[in-house]
Amino acid sequence: MAADEVALTRSARWEQLTDKPLLVLGFAFLVAYAAPIITPGIGPGWRILLEWIEIGTWAAFAVDFIVRLSLAHDRLRFVRTHLLDLVVVVLPLFRPLRALRVLSIVILSARRVSKKLKNRVMTYAAVTAVSVWFIAGLAVTDAERGAVGANIHSVWEGWWWSFVTMATVGFGDLYPVTAEGRLVTVGLVATGIALIGTLTAFIAAWFASANREAEEEIKAELDVSEDKLDLLANEIAELKAMVARLAARRGGDAGGDDPE
Repeated sequence: MAADEVALTRSARWEQLTDKPLLVLGFAFLVAYAAPIITPGIGPGWRILLEWIEIGTWAAFAVDFIVRLSLAHDRLRFVRTHLLDLVVVVLPLFRPLRALRVLSIVILSARRVSKKLKNRVMTYAAVTAVSVWFIAGLAVTDAERGAVGANIHSVWEGWWWSFVTMATVGFGDLYPVTAEGRLVTVGLVATGIALIGTLTAFIAAWFASANREAEEEIKAELDVSEDKLDLLANEIAELKAMVARLAARRGGDAGGDDPE
């Protein structure tokens, strides 16, 4: 077995071994990020516990990235094709980008799970859309709550703002006033446009695929009908030939019975 095949086998085994634990850790990381924002009055002890959950989850994803990098045959190509994994490892150095770190971990977990599903693209897009909406609402609430002139004070207002902004509707009843909140807005609008384009392309591809399948079914039915018509035509030709032979034989018999 070649060295790259051995590395591929080891990498596949490692991913199979870590898929479920990393999915659980990704969900735990999301809870640890969301809990203090949803319930701002949470005690300091809980805050410390949630902080340690974030640190432990980041460490687990960092170890996973390092192990898969070490098992990769072409490490430079692995880094180029796993930029999201690298973002998860690097982002803890930038505290203002905590929401992006959470989103990266959630999307990364969804990507690893969606590989085993039939409708992979649709599942991945749906999980990404819900995650972006949920985390953006939390991020803008965290940034705006308590700011001077802010009109987003609760997480429910944050989620409503996130929904209308992501859908590119933007009623204007709620809007961020802080620099961090506006940065979230830019990312959310760009993501919303991308997701809408992806969904539109998926629906168009689905309709095109359905039309192709219908055309293939009709073509198959026409081919069967043509085969049946050919068979029927052959049977009719055989019957005509049989009738002609019978008529010729009867005519011969009648001619032999005539008196001279």
